[in-house]
Amino acid sequence: MLLQDSNHPPVKWRGYEISPVAQAFRFVPSPQFGMIWNRPVGIRVQTPQSETQYLPIYDLTRIIQIMIILSGLLFFFFLKGFFKRSKA
Repeated sequence: MLLQDSNHPPVKWRGYEISPVAQAFRFVPSPQFGMIWNRPVGIRVQTPQSETQYLPIYDLTRIIQIMIILSGLLFFFFLKGFFKRSKA
């Protein structure tokens, strides 16, 4: 398993240099099988005055997926406790 950040070549626009930053998760247990998952992490902007600013990208879909999974687990344990009490 490997987690690595990668910077892509910058795009120049009106004196600004804009370069995307991505993160890749690599899981390659054998040459015949593997999984690579890429996700955007942020954007690095360099101004004409050579100031560098980093703008993070928030993955709303992943946050919603985590919330759905956690609410499903909470609901499962609630029902498990509810039916355990009604049987006793």
